Order: sequence, then C-alpha cells, then structure tokens
Amino acid sequence: MIGRNGALGGILAAATMVVGAPAVAAPQPAAAVEALVDRFDAARAAFDPAALAATLADDYVEISPVGTVDSRAAVLGFYTPDHRNPVPPMRQDERVVRVTGAFASMTERKQLTLPNGTVRAIRVGYVARRMGGGWRLVSAQYTPIPPAR
Repeated sequence: MIGRNGALGGILAAATMVVGAPAVAAPQPAAAVEALVDRFDAARAAFDPAALAATLADDYVEISPVGTVDSRAAVLGFYTPDHRNPVPPMRQDERVVRVTGAFASMTERKQLTLPNGTVRAIRVGYVARRMGGGWRLVSAQYTPIPPAR
C-alpha cells in the first residue's frame, strides 16, 4: 500500500500539472470572436478598408438598420477614406458569444450619442466562421432599438 505522500501521489500530482498546463496560451474561441468584432469596429471607425477586409469572409453579407442587404464589396466601399464622416461616440454592452464548432454567433447592444446629444441604441448580431488560423465575420445584422416611451 502506498501512502498519501508516497510515490504514486507524487506521480499523479506531476501528471496533473503537465496535463493541466496548456502548451500555448491560445485565446479561448469566445474571446477571439469578441476581439474580431472589436477589430471590425475599429476598422470601420477609422475608415480603413484594408483592416476591415481582414475581418470579413469572402461571402460576408450585412443587413443594415433599414433592412438593405449589402455584399462584402459594398460594405468595403462604404468605408473608404473619401467617405469618412465623424463617428459618434459609441459603447457596447450585453455581449453574448456562443461557439459551436467552426461557427460562432455574437450579439451586443451598441449605444451611440448623436451630435445633438440624443442617444440611440441598436442590437447587432454577428456570425463568424473559423477559417485557417482565425475567425472571420460572415454576416452582421443591425436592428434599431426603439427609444423608451
């Protein structure tokens, strides 16, 4: 019989440390999807079509707040430097990420403050696909949240 401090206990403790420690600290899928959306938003705010393109799958589609469906090419065209307009202050909250295999969905609420001080809110739904070594957005849908009455 091997006691609590015996050789078997030491072997099990060592094995647990080896198995429990990841070889490379890769971001968890949910965190990687959130980072993707953050890069997407930063590229849009900077009107940087190259950075924006790096976040989008080739088959990306976007549904605007007014219901139009825009292709990847159209979306990239909206964010060229010559279309730059001031971007109102925006914050996001209520993020929820769900990952299933090579696909993930994320929803969030964005609130933006217009120049006149009016605050508007919108719900955004994203779908991302794991491609190669990372994630790319395949769709986004923007749904306005009516102001409180």
